Parts: sequence; structure tokens; C-alpha cells
Amino acid sequence: MSRIATRTRLPLRLLAGMFGILLLTYLVRRAGPAKLLESMATLGGGLAPVIALGGVSHVVKTWAWRLTLLDEKHQVSFVRMFGLRLASEAVGQLGGLAQLFGETLRVSLLSPMIQLDNGIASVALDRAFFVLSAAVVSIVGLVAVLFALPLPHPLSLYAGLFVATLIGIVLATALAVQKRWPVFSATARILAHVRYFSGWTERKGSLIHSVENKLHDFYHLTPRAFWGSFALNLACHGAALFEVWLILWLMGFKVRFFAALAIEALTKLLNIAGTFNPGNIGTYEGGTMLIVKMFGLSGAAGLTLAFTRRLRAIFWAAVGGLWLVVLSKSRKPGNSEDRTLATIPVRQPMLSPAAQKTRALPARSHTAVIVANHLHDVDHFVSAIPQVGALPVLLRAILGAQKAGAARIIVVVDQLTGPTIRHALLKTRRLRRCVEWLEFSTGEPSLPALLGQVAREGEGHLVLIAGDRTYHPSLHRRAAEWDAASDALALMTGNHLVGIYALSREMLIALANDRSSKVRSFEELHAWLASIRSVEREPVRDDKWQPILTPQQRLSAEHKLDRWLVKPTDGIFARMNRRLSVPISRQIIRFPITPNMVSLFTLGVSFVAGAFYSFGGYWNMLVGAILSVSASILDGCDGEVARLKFQESDFGCWLETVCDYLYYLFIFAGMAIGFFRSSGQRSYLAWGGLLFLGAVASFLTIGLQRHQLASGRPEQYLGIWQTQADSRPSNPLLYVGRNFEFVIRRCFLPYALLFFALLNITKVAFILSAIGANLVWPIALYSYRTFAGVQTSTVASPAPSA
Repeated sequence: MSRIATRTRLPLRLLAGMFGILLLTYLVRRAGPAKLLESMATLGGGLAPVIALGGVSHVVKTWAWRLTLLDEKHQVSFVRMFGLRLASEAVGQLGGLAQLFGETLRVSLLSPMIQLDNGIASVALDRAFFVLSAAVVSIVGLVAVLFALPLPHPLSLYAGLFVATLIGIVLATALAVQKRWPVFSATARILAHVRYFSGWTERKGSLIHSVENKLHDFYHLTPRAFWGSFALNLACHGAALFEVWLILWLMGFKVRFFAALAIEALTKLLNIAGTFNPGNIGTYEGGTMLIVKMFGLSGAAGLTLAFTRRLRAIFWAAVGGLWLVVLSKSRKPGNSEDRTLATIPVRQPMLSPAAQKTRALPARSHTAVIVANHLHDVDHFVSAIPQVGALPVLLRAILGAQKAGAARIIVVVDQLTGPTIRHALLKTRRLRRCVEWLEFSTGEPSLPALLGQVAREGEGHLVLIAGDRTYHPSLHRRAAEWDAASDALALMTGNHLVGIYALSREMLIALANDRSSKVRSFEELHAWLASIRSVEREPVRDDKWQPILTPQQRLSAEHKLDRWLVKPTDGIFARMNRRLSVPISRQIIRFPITPNMVSLFTLGVSFVAGAFYSFGGYWNMLVGAILSVSASILDGCDGEVARLKFQESDFGCWLETVCDYLYYLFIFAGMAIGFFRSSGQRSYLAWGGLLFLGAVASFLTIGLQRHQLASGRPEQYLGIWQTQADSRPSNPLLYVGRNFEFVIRRCFLPYALLFFALLNITKVAFILSAIGANLVWPIALYSYRTFAGVQTSTVASPAPSA
């Protein structure tokens, strides 16, 4: 039956597509090709910020979708999800059933990493949020139209009925979620009575029930993720509204926010009407012409608006098509069931027989035991748990071990202070439930027995960490990567133990079996090992760690933490920015602000800077340059906040990269528009187009190389690239790239633009940037091919003493 229906629909869809093309041809002729070309020429280089805004919208949509995966989002990278969304929407551009196929494609390409029911629930939630948020925007826009425009009575009646229908759909959906109505299960039971669907519903019944439960649980169990995803979808529709205003403004039409809202709301209705027309060709353009005429604009303006938005969609559809090719080639089938079972954390509040069966994750190799029972000053510790960088010191030790890849984390606390400490850490909402807690009385000689028990249960070595001090991340990594060549690794500064000890399983079992050993502290453990075992001592500088026992030591730890924020790849301008960005980050971490929020705020500052550039004139250009420098300073804050709060992630790193790319597009697109508006010379639009092509080519080649060299740790890309370039000093292209790469960095370029703006020669900077952008991507592509054999695993982590 489905094949017959498909054969029947295909000629109808082809006929609708041909009709749409004929309609589009008629509309172009009706509006006047000359007027249309004049409108497009007026828009000029303004197409670049429209395309960039579309990219921002896709990033936000991907972020919203990622929230629906909850804990499983760590199984798939943000970049892959971004590519999946673009590929899905590229297929959906064909309209109708193609949109359904695009959503199925998302589920299919997710399945190697995500369980099938989770993938279906995630895509269904994402689509539902997008549709419901679109309904909310349409309701608001149509209500505004009804009250503000003198519509004919029949049209007002139809619009009112449509608004009432949309409100009913939204309320019915909200009620179904709140009451957990079994909508999908009930539909499946009804379809089971139909002969053609009975077998299918019987086979998929359990899957349908599982997906339905996950849809309901997403609201009832994770309300923050639910409303966060919905809010991000609303933000996407807000970006579409802004896109309408921006295009009309670039064309020289000053429209109010209300008009843009009404146009966008009516456009959404137009998209529904053109669902069965492949690509909505013709119907979209014709409908847009009719909509803008309601606000006193010409048909040519409406057609230009529709063409510009379609060009933006075609650009990102082309990128999505390329992603689809890449993803289809890189797809590797795997046993998702086994993988999912292996990543389920064991949630035991205390060390118990059940916890003894905890299985280590294949990608992690060690167990971390954090000793906090030696904090005997109960009154002091309970009244105020010492904090460094707005986080409790003990939580810093836990998050540091977690970041280093510990498969299992056990916290040893005193029986009296343990509950209070645990409650305080839980209040931060940063403590994972899989952390195990062990309480015992002060002075009880049970440390050897505990260590021996842990050694017998798991695989790999054990890392013992003192919970009353702060550590540079490289110390955690060094202990995690220890090869167990000796019985133990002791990190030491002179004769003082740092507080991180790596121990082999065999040695721990021997310690537990030695009944004469009375080990209660790190010092006693070190003395016992030094007397009968081989201990590998590794020197560590004292600026890599700090005990926190007095207020003076806590202040020293804060100063060291500031110095740890400086990256080895920071140059003069980056270090100059740190003098301002670090104090700002210190103030930010006092509030519940995430690094991604900082990135998006900085992106907003970049956009405002580009807007000032687009106004033209000396003072506007100067204000744009000053805002550009401000964005450069704030650009360091997201990474600093992430390191201070242990919120680093691949997604955050890629989001920062995307925001950096958009910064360049905003700034230089603004320059092109500003120079064109000030002088009327079309040559600036040509330079802007050349710069745009060079920038996009550079972004793509650098992104490919970043994935090649540092896919596992993208934040290390620059350091790895510099190391590889330095190893080939005789290569002229790499020599030039290595010694002049600082020019394109976001920490240097804004100061150069400010210098040119002060001297009123920003035009020179604009032209030089257009030339430079087309020199960057050939060098990046050459280095990509030259470094093709480099493996990221060969790049060593920084030594603790470095």
C-alpha cells in the first residue's frame, strides 16, 4: 500500500514543483527584474551577516537538541550533532516527506553512539520544541496583526480561528505532558486493529512505550533541561525575527519591531501552506510579496527578502550536504547496547559490597582515593569549608581527578564531619552521584585495609590525593598517566610530599597484608614505602600546588590559581588581556554563570561592534574598534571561567571557536557595509566578498586540521600546530605561518584595528585583511596535508615541573 501511495504522490509533487518554478518566474517578471537586481545590489555585502546569523541560529538549535540527550550527550560530540542537524535540514529543504526523512536520518546517524529509543526521543523532543516555540511566536505575531492592522472581516475571522487553534494545540500538548497521557501508546493500540499496521505495532510496541516514557520523564525528572531547550528554541525564532528586520534595514527600509514580528509570524503560516510544494519554491516568494505589501513595502522588496533568506538557507543546506557525505563515510557500526551498559555509573552513597562490583570504564585506567579524614579542626571546617576560586578545596580535588579520567572516585571522610562536608558539596550541584564516600572514626588505622580492598576490586593503579590542597591540572594528569614501572610514584617539592601519590595494585595488596604497618597519613605511607619498596620520586615546583591550612595559604592558592590561567601559547597581547580578563572572570564565578553564557555574551558584543562599523564614519568606526577590543578581552573570560569552575568541555571549546569565527564575519561584514554606505563605491562590496570567501575557506581548513591534530583535546590545537611547525624550520610556508600566525589571533587583531581606526585608515586594514584571509587558508591547507601523519596520541602532556 505504501509503494502505491508513493507512486501516486511522486507525480503530484513533481507537478507542484513545476508549478512553483513557473510561479516564481511569473513573480520575478511581475516585480520587475531591474527593481529586483537593484534591491539585491543595495543589500550587497549584507548577505554575509545574514548567513552568519543563520549559522548562530543553527548552533543554538544544536545546543537545544543536545540538552535533550541529558547524560548521553557526552557520547557524541557537539560538532557531530551540528553536522547532523545541518544534514537533516538540508534534506528537509525538499519539503513534505523529506522533512520526515531528515529527522529519520538524524536518528539513524546517532544510533552508533546513542541507544535507539534515546535517539528517537531526543529527535522527537527537539522537533516538538521547535514546532511549539514556532506556534508561540505565531500566536504573538498574529494577535499583534489582528489588533494593529485593518484587516477585512473574513480575513480577521480566519486569523482569529487559526490563533485559537494554535492556542488549543499548545494547551493540549502542555496538558498531555503534565498528565502523562499515553498519546503514542494509545495511537499504536488503535493502529494495531488495522491489518496493514498490526504486525508493525506488535514489533515496535516496546520501543514506542520506551520512547513515550522518556518524553514524559524529560519534563518531570529534568525540568531545567526541558525549559532550557524550549528557551533556546524560542531564541532561534527570535533570531529569525531579527533576520527579517536586518535584511529590510540593509535594503534601506526602517521597519519597527512589530512589523518584523508580524512578517515572521505570517511567514511561518506560509511555510505550513507550502509544505507539499518541494522546497516551497514560488509559494514562499509569492506569499512574502503579499505579506510585505500589508506594511506598505513594494513587491520587489518582498521578493528580495525572500531571495535573501533562501540564499541563506541554500548556503547552510550546501554545508549540510557536505557534512552528510563526511558523516556517511565516517559512520562505524557498533554494539550500542554493550557500550551503554559500560557507561552506566554505579550510584552508591557509601562504600558497600555493591560498590565493590563497580566496573571501570574502558577509556579510564585508574581509581582515585581522596583523603579528607585528616581535617581534625572540626569547628573550623564545618563553619566554613575553605574555598579557592569560588569552589571548596575538596570539590576541586574531586573534579580534578574526574577530569584526569578516574574510573572510580572514593572520598574518605571523618565520621563526625563527613555528613556536613558531603551536604555542603551537594549544595554546589557539581558533585556527581557516582562519587563514593567512606566514613570512619578519627585515628582508626584502616587506610591500608581500604587501599588493599580497592586494589583487589578494580584494575589499573590507584591515585591517592590529599583533599586539603589545590593542584595544577598537570599533576592530576601525570598521576593518571603513570605507567606503574615502579611500586609507587611520589610527586615531591624538595623533601615535602605534594599530596598526590600513584600506587601499583601489587604494592597496595602487600601493604594491606602487612599487619605491622600502621599507616594513617601520606608521610607514614611514604616512610613505609621508602623502607621496603622502590619509590619513583618526581620533582615538582612549589608553584604547582598549595596546601590550604591557614588563611595566608588560601590567599597564596588564589594567586597561584590566577597564574595557572595563563596558557603556554599566550603571547604579549594575550597576556596583556589577561590582566583585565582574569579580574573580570573572578567576579563572574561568584554567580551561576556558565562559560557558554560568557561566550554568547561576548558574541553579542562582537555583533554590536560590527553594527557600529556598518554605520560608517570616523566615530562609528572608532566605537566599533573599541568594542572589538572589549570583545577580545572578554574572549579570554569564557575559558578562564571554565578552568576556574572545572566546566571545560569539547562543546564549550567548539562554541568558542564558532564565536571567534563569527566575530571576524561580523567585524569585516560591518566594515564592508559601512564603507559602501559612506562612499557608495561597489568595490568595497567586492573586497568584502573576497574577504568572506577567504575567511570561510580559512575556517573550514583550520577546522579540519583542528580535528586532525587535536580532536580529543581541541583546546591544545594551537600548541600542537606550533610544535609541528617548529619541527620543520626549513619549510618556507610553515616558517611564515609560524612567525606571523599571531596577526590573525583575536588577541592581536582588535588592537591593530583600533590603531588603524585612530589614524582614520581603517580602509587600509580592511583591504589588508581581505588579502590576508586568502593567504591563511592556503597555508592552513598545506599544513593540513603536511601534518597528515601526525597522531594526537604522540603529543605529550606538559610535565608537572614545567
